Amino acid sequence: MPARFPDKTFLTQPGAAEPQPQSNAEPSCKLLVTKPGGRSVWSLGSKYILKERGYYPGSELEVTNTNFIANKAKGRVPRIVASWREGDRFFSVQERIEGEPLEDALPKLTKEDLARIGKQVGEFIIELRSITRPQMQMMDGRPVIDRRLFKPLPGSAHASYSICTSHDQVAANLAYSIRHLVKPETLYTLMAKMPSAMPFTFSHSDLHEGNIMVKDGNFVGLIDWELAGFYPRWWEFVNSCELLSDYLPAELQDQDALAWFRVYHTIRESQGGNQ
Repeated sequence: MPARFPDKTFLTQPGAAEPQPQSNAEPSCKLLVTKPGGRSVWSLGSKYILKERGYYPGSELEVTNTNFIANKAKGRVPRIVASWREGDRFFSVQERIEGEPLEDALPKLTKEDLARIGKQVGEFIIELRSITRPQMQMMDGRPVIDRRLFKPLPGSAHASYSICTSHDQVAANLAYSIRHLVKPETLYTLMAKMPSAMPFTFSHSDLHEGNIMVKDGNFVGLIDWELAGFYPRWWEFVNSCELLSDYLPAELQDQDALAWFRVYHTIRESQGGNQ
């Protein structure tokens, strides 16, 4: 049925017509990117984005992480203004940072630009390192979920590790996943060389070119805080993108930890044993 009081403005006024978008105008809502695992990101006008992914227990953690750090980040972290679950999907609406991912801007950047961006990113990360906890955990109290640090155990989709409260507990958890690959004396020597994990500092834990936002050759923000939590003090540097690694401030760099983790990672990913 028609409306009780239909609007006839554009029918009764000569020459009047409802405004139409320009034929060459870009749609205000469009798909920006698709990611493995059924994830997608959409633009909602120029000020917001919509993120969609499969739901899993803990999907809400990105909302907690993002809004926690957004209060301290002075515009460099976009707030999530709405989130909800529908069946097996999870949605969030987030403010949009001006600029573009570093990976997209690379062709336009000079070595000097990269050096400046690396310094700016590092200074931001150093600010986060002042936030610590006595336990290595996510914001909601569960064990850390970055599988690049704690690889899932055989036969498990998720890492089954305990919450660590000391350097020795971190070493014990890391040793657990390679104990079947090396001789006991080799394992003992390797873990004894692990740099101190203390203190557990708030870390983004996914510092790569796709999550670093830049504009006009400067760092403007960091996105995708799903894995953020309290990790060993060296983890943010060890897990950072190689593109900017050399440009990060000396205070953030830990070459000893990087060298140690490379050895550990090589053993963990190997198929051999009893080295």
